[in-house]
Amino acid sequence: MAVEINRVYQKVLAIANKEQRGYITPQEFNLLADKAQMEIYNNYFHTIKMAQRKPNSQASYADEVEMTEEKLHPFHVDEDATTSTASLNLPANTFKIIGITRGGNKVTQLNKSEISYTENNPLTKATITRSTFVREDSGVVTIHPAPTESTTFEVSYYKRPVAPNWTYVVVNGKALYNSGASDAQNFELHASEEENLVSRILMLAGVIIKQPDVYQAATADTQLTKQQQNS
Repeated sequence: MAVEINRVYQKVLAIANKEQRGYITPQEFNLLADKAQMEIYNNYFHTIKMAQRKPNSQASYADEVEMTEEKLHPFHVDEDATTSTASLNLPANTFKIIGITRGGNKVTQLNKSEISYTENNPLTKATITRSTFVREDSGVVTIHPAPTESTTFEVSYYKRPVAPNWTYVVVNGKALYNSGASDAQNFELHASEEENLVSRILMLAGVIIKQPDVYQAATADTQLTKQQQNS
């Protein structure tokens, strides 16, 4: 279940506007909301990396890796991509590659210095059943050996979250939420991230509305949450 964007916006406004501290426009909120969502999403991968170094919890529902993987699950996509050349275009919304397979065989990722070595050694040179790929800079990977005909690869990846968008109509000079707009978009993060989103957006908003106390309060709330999770 995703996080409803209007709930987050109303909480942010209620806290930021207390005692007339400042007003956050819908345009500002949408920019901050996208940044906050991406910060939380990026942190999932770091959390898994760090949690794997700790002893696992006996209860799966309390295991940090299990909980984070549950949050990442909606973003996991398996998609076919076809090419007849060495260049394979990744899906446009690819954020992080999980793996690529070719005819059911895993395609191993190498960097450019490694591929120059393996391809010049007959014992390590890539074959159709032991293929390799190198990640390029523009959403493209180079496949070794290159296909000689149209070949389908299965690409497993984590997609980039869609940018949240609080849509509205103006009534009597006030912006009112319009959930029926075609471009309305809730947060795609797990429902448990609602309060985390509120705190992160307030941290960013404190800079925009020039209210250090808003930033400090939100930072303290975020740090307290982290301490409770790690205790």
